[in-house]
Amino acid sequence: MDGDNFQKFGIGQPVRRKEDPRLLTGAGKYVDDINLDNQAYAVVVYSPYAHARILSVDTSEAEAAEGVLAIYTGKDWDPAKYPSLPIVSAVQESRDGSKIRAPGRPCLVSDKVMYVGDSVAMVVAESWEQARDAAELVMVDYDPLPAITDARKAVQDGALQLWEDIPNNICLDFEKGDEAATDAAFAAADHVISLEMHSNRVQAAPIEPRAALGSYDAETDSYVLYNSSQNIHANRDQVAKILGVDPQKIRHVAYDVGGGFGAKNGIYPEHVLVLFASEKLGRPVKWRKDRTDTFIADIHGRDQRSVVELAINNDGVFKALKVSSWGNIGAYAASNGPFTPTGGSARTQGGPYRMEAMYFHSYAVFTNTSPTAPYRGAGRPEASFHIERVIDYAAHKLGMDPIELRRKNALTGAETPHTTPMGLDVDSGDFAAIYEQALTLIDQKGYEQRKKDSAARGLRRGFGTCLYLECSGGGPKEFSRIVFEDDGRATLSVGSQSTGMGHETALPQIVAARLGLDFDRIDYVQADTAATPIGGGHGGSRGLEVGGSAVMKAVDTVIAKARRIAAQEFETSVEDVTFEDGVARVVGTDRVLNFDEIVRLSRKDEFRGDGLENGLDSEEIFERSAITVPNGCHIAEVEVDPDTGVVKLDRYAIIDDFGNVVNPMLADGQVMGGTVQGIGQALLETMIYDDDGQLLTASFMDYAMPRASDIADMAIEYYEDAPTKKNPLGVKGAGEAGCVGAMAAVVNAAMDATRDLGVLHIDMPLTPMRVWGALQEAGKD
Repeated sequence: MDGDNFQKFGIGQPVRRKEDPRLLTGAGKYVDDINLDNQAYAVVVYSPYAHARILSVDTSEAEAAEGVLAIYTGKDWDPAKYPSLPIVSAVQESRDGSKIRAPGRPCLVSDKVMYVGDSVAMVVAESWEQARDAAELVMVDYDPLPAITDARKAVQDGALQLWEDIPNNICLDFEKGDEAATDAAFAAADHVISLEMHSNRVQAAPIEPRAALGSYDAETDSYVLYNSSQNIHANRDQVAKILGVDPQKIRHVAYDVGGGFGAKNGIYPEHVLVLFASEKLGRPVKWRKDRTDTFIADIHGRDQRSVVELAINNDGVFKALKVSSWGNIGAYAASNGPFTPTGGSARTQGGPYRMEAMYFHSYAVFTNTSPTAPYRGAGRPEASFHIERVIDYAAHKLGMDPIELRRKNALTGAETPHTTPMGLDVDSGDFAAIYEQALTLIDQKGYEQRKKDSAARGLRRGFGTCLYLECSGGGPKEFSRIVFEDDGRATLSVGSQSTGMGHETALPQIVAARLGLDFDRIDYVQADTAATPIGGGHGGSRGLEVGGSAVMKAVDTVIAKARRIAAQEFETSVEDVTFEDGVARVVGTDRVLNFDEIVRLSRKDEFRGDGLENGLDSEEIFERSAITVPNGCHIAEVEVDPDTGVVKLDRYAIIDDFGNVVNPMLADGQVMGGTVQGIGQALLETMIYDDDGQLLTASFMDYAMPRASDIADMAIEYYEDAPTKKNPLGVKGAGEAGCVGAMAAVVNAAMDATRDLGVLHIDMPLTPMRVWGALQEAGKD
C-alpha cells in the first residue's frame, strides 16, 4: 500500500462501508433471498391466549387442504427424544446459592400455552399461500386461565403461580455489592433520595423479520440451516443438541442479517422445526415471519422496574447507592434473558462516580408475556438510567445544580485505574474531562439565551445530561484466518458476525494497514460455520474488541512469517529484519522486499521450512482477559409544549471514549443508531399488555418508532487519550453505547423543562399524553 492509500485506508481513517453498494442496490443475500430446489413452505400456529390449557388440537380439516404436506403438533414432539430449548444465562445462581429455576420450553407445546405467541403447530405445504390457509384450519380447543403480566406483582405471596416448582415465579434472586456498608453509608448521610422508575418493554423491530430455511441430506446425514442469526456457532450447537446430532453435521449460514439488536442472538423453535420437518419430508423447508408475529412471538427487551436510592450529603458528595429491581423475563428463560436484569444490570450501577458503597438486588421474574432477553445494552442502559435519573431528581429536590453535582463526583483521569464498588475494573478514562468537553460541544454557556428564546415561543426548554459507564466484550474468544493467493490477494475469515455494523470494512482495514495491502484486494468471509471452526457471533459490542483483536493476532503471525522469509532471502537473521507499512527491511541497509514479493517467495518450496508449510497463511484464536469499559457523555436539549405535552429534541451532543477509533465513520453510525434507539425508548416506544396478557401494541400502527423528524442533529466527538490495555487494538466497544447514554439524557432534559411546573418524574416513554397528563395533575396542587 502506498502512502496515499495508507492515508485513505489505514487504522483511524473514515473508510466508506465496503458492503453498502451491495446492500443498497438490492444485491444483499438475506434468508428470504435463498431458495433451494423442491423446497416446501412452513407456517407456525401461535397461541392467541397468554395462559391456557390445550384440551385438543384437531388438524383433520387442515391436513385435507390443498397442497398440505404435513402438520406437526406437540404430540409429535417427544420431550424424551427432543430436549427443551437451552436455558442460557451468565448468572446461574441466586444469592442463597440455589440454582437458577427455569422451565423447559419445547419447540411445540402440547399441554399448556404460557404467552400469546407460544408455538402450537407447524403446517408445511407446497406454497406460502397454501400453508397460511391451512394454518387457519387448525382447530385448537383452549381452556383459558388467569394471566399475570406485572413482575412486581408476580413475586408477591398469593400471586398466580405459573410453574409448580418455581415459588413466587422467581427465576433468580440476585444481589451484588455490600449491603451492610451501603446501609451504614445511608445512615450517616445527610439525605436519602428515593425514586421509582421503569425501563419500559420494547421490541427490537429489525428491518428483516426472522426467517429460516432448513435442508437435510440423507446421503451424508447432514443438515444446512440458513437463518438471520447473530451467533451461528452457538446456535448450531444448541440446535444440534435438541435434534440429538453431532454439531459438525450441521452447517449454519447467515449471509446478510438485517439487524438483530439482541433479538436474533438465541435460537427459537422455528430454527429447529425447519430442520426437523426437512428430515421428515426429505425436502428443504422454508419459514418466515410476518411483522405482527414478530411483535408477539419474538424476544422483547427491557421491562425492569426499579427503586433507586441515593445517599448524598449537604455538600453534594455522593455516599452510596442502593437499587432494588424486578426484571420481567416473560414466560420462559430465553437467550440469556435471566442475566439481563441481574448480572447484566449490576456491573455498571453507580456510573463513573465516586461512591463509598453500593448494593444491587434484583429478581428475574416469570410472567405471561413474551420472553425478554438482551436488547442493545443488555442491562447497562438500565443501570445508567438508574444513577443519572436519581442524580437529577436529587438535585431538583434539594435545590442543587445537576451540572455541579456531576462535576463534584465524577472520577478524574488521575483516579484510574479504578475498581467500582460493583467490582468493575475501569482501567482507563477521564470522566470529568469528558464531561467538560461535552458541555463545550453543546454550548452550555449559551443555554440560558436559548431557554429565553423558547419561552418567548411559549415552550419550556430543558437541559439533560447522562455521564455514562459501559462495559463491553461479549463472548471472550474469537477466530481469524488470513489466506493468500499467488498474486497477493488475501481472504480474511472471522468467526464474529456483522448484522449491520460494518465489519466487512473495519476488519479488512486492520489487515490493510498492518500488511500494506490494498484494501480492495482483501476479500471477507463471515457467518458460515463451514468457513470458520469457532466463532462468538455478535453481541456485547465485541466486533472490534474481540474479533478485531483476533485479526490483529493473525496479522502478527503473518508478519512474523514474512520476516522469516525476508531473512532467508537476504541470508541474515530474523532479528535484523523489520516489517513496517508492507515492507520488510534489513536494518541499516537499503535491502527491502515489499509484501507482494514476500507472498511470491512464500509459494516456493525452498521457503516452506518448519512453521512455514502453509506459507504466509495464518489462523489464530484470540481470548480476551477482561471486558473493556467504554464511557462518555450525552447531553440533550429539548423543548416541551405545556399545552400539548409534546417533547421535541432540539440539540444533542455526544463525547465517547472508545479508546482507539479504527474507523470514525463507522463509529459515528453505531453511535447514531444506538442513540436513536435510546431516544425511541425515552419518548415513543413501549410494548403494552392488558391484564389478560394480550399485546395491545402488535403493529407499527400502535408501536411508535422514531422517525428522522423526531431526532435532532447530533454533534459527535471522540476522546482518544485513554486507550485500553486489555486488547492489542486499544479499543473499547462502540455498538451499544448510544443506547446506554440516550435515555437518561432525554428524560433528564424533559424533566428539567417541567420541574418548575411541579413535574419531576414521568416513566418512559414520555408521550404527549403522559406529559400533558402529568402537567395537568401537577396543576391541580
